[in-house]
Amino acid sequence: MKTTFARLTLLPMLLGAAQFAAAQTPAAQTSPVRVTASNQLVTQVTVDGKVTERLTEAGSARPGNVLQLNQKVDNVSTGLIRGLALNMNVDPATTFQTAQCNVTGVTTLFSADGKTFAQAPLKKTVTVTENGQSVKKEVVVPPSEYKALRWQLPDLAGGKSANCFIRVSVR
Repeated sequence: MKTTFARLTLLPMLLGAAQFAAAQTPAAQTSPVRVTASNQLVTQVTVDGKVTERLTEAGSARPGNVLQLNQKVDNVSTGLIRGLALNMNVDPATTFQTAQCNVTGVTTLFSADGKTFAQAPLKKTVTVTENGQSVKKEVVVPPSEYKALRWQLPDLAGGKSANCFIRVSVR
């Protein structure tokens, strides 16, 4: 059985679907991994008196809109891929809401600085004034301050795929 180790860093475009395959190097063209990015507008619609979500292609977005930024990873080989990490930055024009991945055993890590990653809840040290003195306190970083996230995927068998996404609101 062939085993491949891979690490992907993706910076999806805010609007419009991006194909990771654009501008590939010769080595990337033979990669056992294919990554497809897409962005969808999330809207609430009422059907038969029930409110449901509708996902449509995000051709444009306005402040207050919720976008779903998708990354699909396909193992196009017959071998097993180990150590796959999928990174996604939160665009500065948006605010992080939630993340999801359809793979059992995935580890989701978050970053408030875009460099260091940890499981939620993230914590930071702040300096506050109490009784006239500066005191350092550890506080929880709200998800709205997350700048990036990383999905550490378990082994991905040949021919299998993973679908991961984040939802953000446009500022």
